[in-house]
Amino acid sequence: MCSIITHPAVPLALSGFLPQENVSPALLLAGAVCSIIPDLDVVGFRFGISYGDILGHCGFTHSLLFAVILAALLMFTLFRNRAGKTWVILLFLFLSTLSHPLLDMLTNGGLGVALFAPFIDERYFFPWRPIEVSPLTVGKFFSDWGGRVIISELKWVWLPSAVAFTIGPVIRRYR
Repeated sequence: MCSIITHPAVPLALSGFLPQENVSPALLLAGAVCSIIPDLDVVGFRFGISYGDILGHCGFTHSLLFAVILAALLMFTLFRNRAGKTWVILLFLFLSTLSHPLLDMLTNGGLGVALFAPFIDERYFFPWRPIEVSPLTVGKFFSDWGGRVIISELKWVWLPSAVAFTIGPVIRRYR
C-alpha cells in the first residue's frame, strides 16, 4: 500500500481536469478524504480480523462497490445542492476513492486488493508494481524503509500527479 500522505495526490491531480465551477475547497478535501478512507480497514487488526478476510486490510473497503457507495453517500449528503454538474462531482468522488486501491495494486508488497469484493474474493495486483510498499506502523515509516517509500512515491505518484494537474487546465481550455 502507498502511504497516507500520498493517496491524496491523485484527487488533487484529477481536480485539474474538472470544470472550475465545480471545484471548491470542500470538494478537494472530500476527494482527499475519499482517497484515504479505504485504509481505515486497518482498525480490523485490533478486533482480530485477519489481513486476508473480506473485512481485512485491502478487502471490501478497497473494492469498486465501496467506491460507488462512498461517492454516492457523500454526493447525496454533502454535495446534493451544489451548483454545477452533480455527475462531475459524483465521478470525482468515485475516482478519488477508487484511486486508493489502484495505487495499492502498484505496490510491491501485501496480499493484493479485493477490487471486486464482495462478489469475487480474489485479491489482485497489477503486473507492474514499481511502488515500494509502505509499512503499516509509524515507527517503521520513520526508518530507511520509509525513506525508500517516500522516494518511490515521489517518482511514481507525486511527479505524474503534478504533471497531470498542470496539463488539466490546458486540456480544459481546448475542449
